[in-house]
Amino acid sequence: MPGLSPICRAWRYSERGAGCPPDLSTRLAPPYDLVSADVKRRLLAADPTCAASIDVPHLPVDRVGPESSYGRAREIFDQWRTDGTLHALDRPVLGVLRQTFRDGSSVLRRHALLADLPLEPLGDSGLFAHEETRSGPRGDRFALLRALRVQTSPIFGLFSDSDGSVEEARMAVEFASEPTLVGLAMDRTLSELWLVEEESLISGLLEAFGRRDVIIADGHHRYVSQLEYVESLGSAAPAAARSCVFALVAQEDTGMSIRAMHHVLGGIEEYRIEAVMEALSDECRFEEAPGGAVDLVDQVARAWFERSNPVGLIDFATRRCFVMTSRVIDPLVEKFPEAPEAWRRCGPVVCEHLLVQRTLRDRLNGGREPLRQPVFDAADLQAGPSILPGAQLGLVMLPVSLADVLTIAPSGRLLPANSTFFWPKMPTGLIFKSLE
Repeated sequence: MPGLSPICRAWRYSERGAGCPPDLSTRLAPPYDLVSADVKRRLLAADPTCAASIDVPHLPVDRVGPESSYGRAREIFDQWRTDGTLHALDRPVLGVLRQTFRDGSSVLRRHALLADLPLEPLGDSGLFAHEETRSGPRGDRFALLRALRVQTSPIFGLFSDSDGSVEEARMAVEFASEPTLVGLAMDRTLSELWLVEEESLISGLLEAFGRRDVIIADGHHRYVSQLEYVESLGSAAPAAARSCVFALVAQEDTGMSIRAMHHVLGGIEEYRIEAVMEALSDECRFEEAPGGAVDLVDQVARAWFERSNPVGLIDFATRRCFVMTSRVIDPLVEKFPEAPEAWRRCGPVVCEHLLVQRTLRDRLNGGREPLRQPVFDAADLQAGPSILPGAQLGLVMLPVSLADVLTIAPSGRLLPANSTFFWPKMPTGLIFKSLE
């Protein structure tokens, strides 16, 4: 159960203009994995000092880029420190973040506590992962850390505040003053950040949190990359690098929201939709569904009430859509009898083991992993080949429930990478922490 500490060696954007509190709207960036070449171009056209210029020096971010690109990020950061774009915070701080966003017709608020946590191997000291990571994004984030030596955005973590003590301490901060910084991100999420320096308020927040288990909601690749970075430095690793800034959200927060992650797959040598259905006929049912990807979302949701473990399939060669369901409610129980039922019956796990690994990889692709690209909006699956050249199959998933995440993470089992999309994401650029 990790304990919190204030954030040391922090930098933030300097104030400019007459706004009060300072407006960071043009300087905030989405997390690196949501930044495409077009998004980065638009961000930097609006403001060359946007955080994306140092957080995403190379695209695509699922592979390591030229060393010079990461070195350029460090040059930009040094320039910002010199020319006053950034300024160092004089004292250690905690942060209180309030995010306001729209979810359908509702306007919601989510709250987070920004603080340092000791950098520990996952699973130790009450810090848990819930998703696997992939080598490509890990390599990109490691290369950036090694060159930049700065944490550009917090890891999104979950904790239990069932007694409401952290919420009470957080509200005391919000009532005491106006936010230090505000920003409206590209996704129209309003972020308001209080940087807390007053010792009594810091003490109140630290005492309220105490020592609680934390589950990483988003930021697995960045956290694991910092672990690898510190390991690479050995005993020479600075103290600042041995802790990591988290944005900690109570699992009871009314603004907690998880959306589905969809996928585009390709590179499968013997792929045909008929071959997929034949290979899985003993274990799964397939029902053709009219309409495109957007309609398929509703049909998969309806199938959840009628059949087991539904997944939507889009065959890009014919544009036909199907709903795949398992013939039994717990199809992985024989293979993984010791695993929690919540893990075995989780949609991304069933899809990964029955469809992706057992069928697409082992039966139709000679044991080679298919190419894959996560997709955040099911409507984008209509353009699968433009997302992944040579795209063959689109997967429409249902959201993983928060209850399943909270059950699976402490068990030591991990969901496949890119199974969950905690919404909204934590923006990049609210605060920067030097790891030197």
